[in-house]
Amino acid sequence: MRGYRFSLFWSLAGFTHLGSGQTDTAWATLNVSVGGRLHAARPFALPCYSLYNGNEVAVDVAACSLVRKNYTTNSVRADMPEGYMNLQGEICLGSPLEQCTLNNAAIPAAEPGPGASCNQGSVPSYYIVVEEIGDIRAALNFSREYRLPLTIKNSGHDYMTRNSQKGSIALWVHKLQSLVFHENFVPEGCAADIDVGRAITAGTGVSTGDLYNFAYEHESMFIGGYSATVAASGGWVLGGGHSVLSPVYGLGADRVVQFRIVTPDGIVRIANKCRHPELFWALRGGGGGTFGVVLDATHRVEVSMPIAVADIRLPLNVSAETSLEWIGLMARNSLTWGKEGWGGHAAGVYLTYMNPTPTIANLTDGGIAARASMSVVAEFAVSVGGTSVVEVLPSFLDVWNKYVLPGALTTAGVTRVLATRLVPRSFFKDDDGISKLMNFMKAAQSLGFDPRNFYCPVDTPFVADSAAGLKATHETGVETSVHSAWYNSLWDISTSLTIAWNASYEERLQNMTAVTKATLLAEKLTGTYGGTYTNEANPFTPNWRQSWWGDNYVHLLNIKRKYDPEGLLKCWKCVGFEDADISTERFSCQGKLQLDIDRDLADII
Repeated sequence: MRGYRFSLFWSLAGFTHLGSGQTDTAWATLNVSVGGRLHAARPFALPCYSLYNGNEVAVDVAACSLVRKNYTTNSVRADMPEGYMNLQGEICLGSPLEQCTLNNAAIPAAEPGPGASCNQGSVPSYYIVVEEIGDIRAALNFSREYRLPLTIKNSGHDYMTRNSQKGSIALWVHKLQSLVFHENFVPEGCAADIDVGRAITAGTGVSTGDLYNFAYEHESMFIGGYSATVAASGGWVLGGGHSVLSPVYGLGADRVVQFRIVTPDGIVRIANKCRHPELFWALRGGGGGTFGVVLDATHRVEVSMPIAVADIRLPLNVSAETSLEWIGLMARNSLTWGKEGWGGHAAGVYLTYMNPTPTIANLTDGGIAARASMSVVAEFAVSVGGTSVVEVLPSFLDVWNKYVLPGALTTAGVTRVLATRLVPRSFFKDDDGISKLMNFMKAAQSLGFDPRNFYCPVDTPFVADSAAGLKATHETGVETSVHSAWYNSLWDISTSLTIAWNASYEERLQNMTAVTKATLLAEKLTGTYGGTYTNEANPFTPNWRQSWWGDNYVHLLNIKRKYDPEGLLKCWKCVGFEDADISTERFSCQGKLQLDIDRDLADII
């Protein structure tokens, strides 16, 4: 489906004005100023519909066939300006009629029923294919003059509805694909002796998968996320960016050493520890879509090395009780594993962990040390009919291609909402803490969350002991703007729900109320010692500023006001979002649900 596009050309009379004061001439001038790269945005599934916003359109049979076959294919959606991995980015959550989706129960996705209308939902009205700095400046100026909302759209990975907005112009930055390897990188404006070592400068549109391969070509290893299509220099690192190797090497925010960014005043700024250090701090965890448009980021990389991997699975038909027993077993061993350098994903019916430390990732011992480290859970899995594979491979790319990539190709095209919480390491030190954690799991089960669907990234930064055999240069705490809980936690527990493509408003409200109850339950579990990953949070979290950024929020807001005093860039619950915005038309797709959730939970919020 690469190369497929909806019709992008229209007469000047076809421009839809998004507010007052605009003229066809103004739109045409904007289009000329961006090299003709201003286009109407159309929902991903439109080719399959005969009605669009209530008006008759022709079904494009060939394009519809491609859409249906690739409805859940990540790479296809990532390469399209209208492609969103999570459907909450394209539907209007507060109005089920405002969407353009297909039945995703099976692939090829089913064709829409007779008389069904494809409606715009939260898909922006227009988008600009960003290829030059001037494209961003032109969009900022147009937004400033006509008070039109701007959004920043990359590969479409966003649980939080931040990369889309009803009635907006999207800056599609996915075409910014530059890659440069540095043997010894010195941040711009810093003294020559401030050499951070090996680094890669990646355009904001470069995917994690491409970065892994590029690093490997230079005998290096990039510390990145779990999905091949996530843009590593975009929202991933701006929100903190966890990795299965974070227990040894830290978060993406710990490892990034420089950003090149266009701030809302149109100025290109270099942000690092020597230039604009306060902006650099904000970009290292303050979230995407609000401080400016990142052009590229420079990330430290490591020398390529062997990696141990443990892939241990229970049978899919195990009982919920067996799943809870499995989760408890993982919890009791997790702190030891973290200190040994293991990180990865713990789930209700499986565990996939990786370890770069030479004591565990030893190619010469045939994996003996790695298997010994994981023996307790391996034996449990086998005893209930499951499987266990623990081995050491020559490089992270080998592990990625064998164990991660195959399962990360077709996860798109669903409305999956998360609620996560960072759990302090102290919980894993004794039986009392483990009991509290398991009581939380049982309480979540009473809310309708099946423990077999439990999913938990275990990749908080710098858990590994220095005795594990690797010295990872890092900066923590005040050097990044992520919630401070990241640096004293072990698990990032997750409860999630998938909302049906054709769910009614009442069903959506019921689902989101349950997720919010789980959010409050997790906050009660950890108290003020916990925090939440802003990229994977419940978008309807009541106390979101404290939960996502803690004491850092006030300083982040001051930096936001310094670089964007007019508030040109505003997204749902990003830094700078105000409570009054919830009731505005601009955020009506989320606001209606938020108000109804708050009403239903008034007694416990």
